[in-house]
Amino acid sequence: MIRVIMVRLDGTPGDKFRLGACESLAKLFDAHVVGLFLNILPEPTLEDTGTTVEFWTRALDEARERGKMMQAEFTNRLRDMARSFECRRFDVYAHEQARITARECRTADVFVGLRLTDETLERRDVVEEVLFQSGRHLFLVADRKPFEHGFEHAVIAWNRSREAARAVTEALPYLLVSRQVTVVMIQQRGTPEFPPEQEEELVGYLDHHGIRASINIMNEGRFDTTSTLLQVVREQNADLVVLGGYGHSRLREWLLGGVTYKFLRQSPVPLVIAH
Repeated sequence: MIRVIMVRLDGTPGDKFRLGACESLAKLFDAHVVGLFLNILPEPTLEDTGTTVEFWTRALDEARERGKMMQAEFTNRLRDMARSFECRRFDVYAHEQARITARECRTADVFVGLRLTDETLERRDVVEEVLFQSGRHLFLVADRKPFEHGFEHAVIAWNRSREAARAVTEALPYLLVSRQVTVVMIQQRGTPEFPPEQEEELVGYLDHHGIRASINIMNEGRFDTTSTLLQVVREQNADLVVLGGYGHSRLREWLLGGVTYKFLRQSPVPLVIAH
């Protein structure tokens, strides 16, 4: 059940994408929206002269005043898009952003952020800290397409892992408002074929939750798993992907280019991702 949506606001152009997704989710689930604004304070310097201390104190005051003005602006924007809302502001140093975001997300149902790109407007450390430490799932936006009436086709990347199971459970509210749901299993090269009971187990689980789903077994072939999944998403006109996040260590994913690492950067549609 999605009743509280948290979104990070920072005054960049990325806010338009985040707030657009929040507006659709709030209408879809009649949810309360929490705008999380982390107002970044200037870091203290090492010098201990009176002039430096005075300069830093003045800079802190100016940053806090600027934060109040931005909070008022964010509050007005939230008021225009959500029936129920609040804007939380914390004055923090830059290195505290990820930890505080994850902490605040623990009293929300979902964190809305942006898909990561080379020119990303989203902080990778914030996304990963929320994924690993908040106990909540993320809804990562890839475009500005509205979905306040639900989703046309949700694709579940299923490999029977703990992370995939967690993602499916977190995604049940989204799947219930999807007109079509497909479970995709990738048959990797050199591995035994899936037994029939494995192919149907998740379909049966979803059926007990009132969700009708079909199964699609794909051979990895000459493509890797990520490329095969992306091919399915595009060919079947999916508009939502459900994915378990980081089944391997983040270092291994970064070095070898795992599914999570690639999908966070390449997904053409919104992601529901959980660890």
